[in-house]
Amino acid sequence: MTDIENAKKIFNDENCPAVFCRGDEIIKITENGLKPLVELAESGKDLFNFSVCDKVTGRAAAFLYVLLGVKEVHATVMAKLAIQILDRAEIKYSANTFADEILNKDKTAPDIFEEAVLRSGSAIKALEDIKMALRK
Repeated sequence: MTDIENAKKIFNDENCPAVFCRGDEIIKITENGLKPLVELAESGKDLFNFSVCDKVTGRAAAFLYVLLGVKEVHATVMAKLAIQILDRAEIKYSANTFADEILNKDKTAPDIFEEAVLRSGSAIKALEDIKMALRK
């Protein structure tokens, strides 16, 4: 079983918001949102070449996956704008559904983090923009 297949299986079986796999190493994210990804990015943990299965991957999450050095992302829903970021970083991707934009929980407006990284030109700048949005 490949890393991405293993991540998808755990994701589906255990209903985790995100699962990272690299060989026998597995990291299960149990909290929704970008905060756990920001914490991983700042932890210094080696996530190079992990595969990840995620509920929602927008531009903000894509920038964080670039910083984390993952090799592949599968999402239940992926924003079309995330594809550009993943392509530039040569990260493989797949999704059940590709969406024009990621909306807030109420589905009434664009997600706050997607708005925060709209003008982020790099993954490092996006991390700072996401952290500012988390403080709001």
